[in-house]
Amino acid sequence: MYRHVLLAFGLVLLTGGAGLGPAWAEEACPVTAAAMMSKSEMTKSLQDRGYVQVRSLQIHDGCYEAKGLDKAGKRFELEVNGRTGEIVRAE
Repeated sequence: MYRHVLLAFGLVLLTGGAGLGPAWAEEACPVTAAAMMSKSEMTKSLQDRGYVQVRSLQIHDGCYEAKGLDKAGKRFELEVNGRTGEIVRAE
């Protein structure tokens, strides 16, 4: 997971951040509402991966924005592809 974040950061540095913000998010989550997992399916998927307390799950631009606590009790904020469940951004 951290390799993806480092790779994205490296791309931003190489390109000077030119145009990567919104375009990157749109590319990561090109999902229509009909093709998305339900909120309960997404919650289960995240819990199975150690994000034990999903406190907020909002839909925007084909992605879910998930917030909560992981199994270590640390806060998380994730952007997750609504169809595949792939984490596209983590904080």
